[in-house]
Amino acid sequence: MVDYIRERYPAAYPSKVQTGAVNAYLHSVHADGDGTMSETNCEHRRIASQAISINAIRLLNRNELDRLQLVLDHIAYDKEYYMPERNCGIHR
Repeated sequence: MVDYIRERYPAAYPSKVQTGAVNAYLHSVHADGDGTMSETNCEHRRIASQAISINAIRLLNRNELDRLQLVLDHIAYDKEYYMPERNCGIHR
C-alpha cells in the first residue's frame, strides 16, 4: 500500500492484490464480524484499518498518511474497491 500511496501519479484505485491484502488483514483481526457489510461491521473494519496507518507513520508524511487512510476507509466500506484488471473486457 505504501508504494501505491507514494506513486507520483497513482492510479485512481489500488490494485486487486493491494485491496486483497488489506481485506486479508482486516479478516485476520476479526474486523469482519459476521461477514456482512452492515454499518456496524463497516465501522469495525474502518477502525481496524487505522492500525495500518499507525504502522505507516514512520514511512509516510502527513499528506500521504491522509491519503492512505482515505483509501483504507474506502476499502473498509467496499471489499472490492480496486482498479479493474486490464484485458478483462470483450475485445475484438
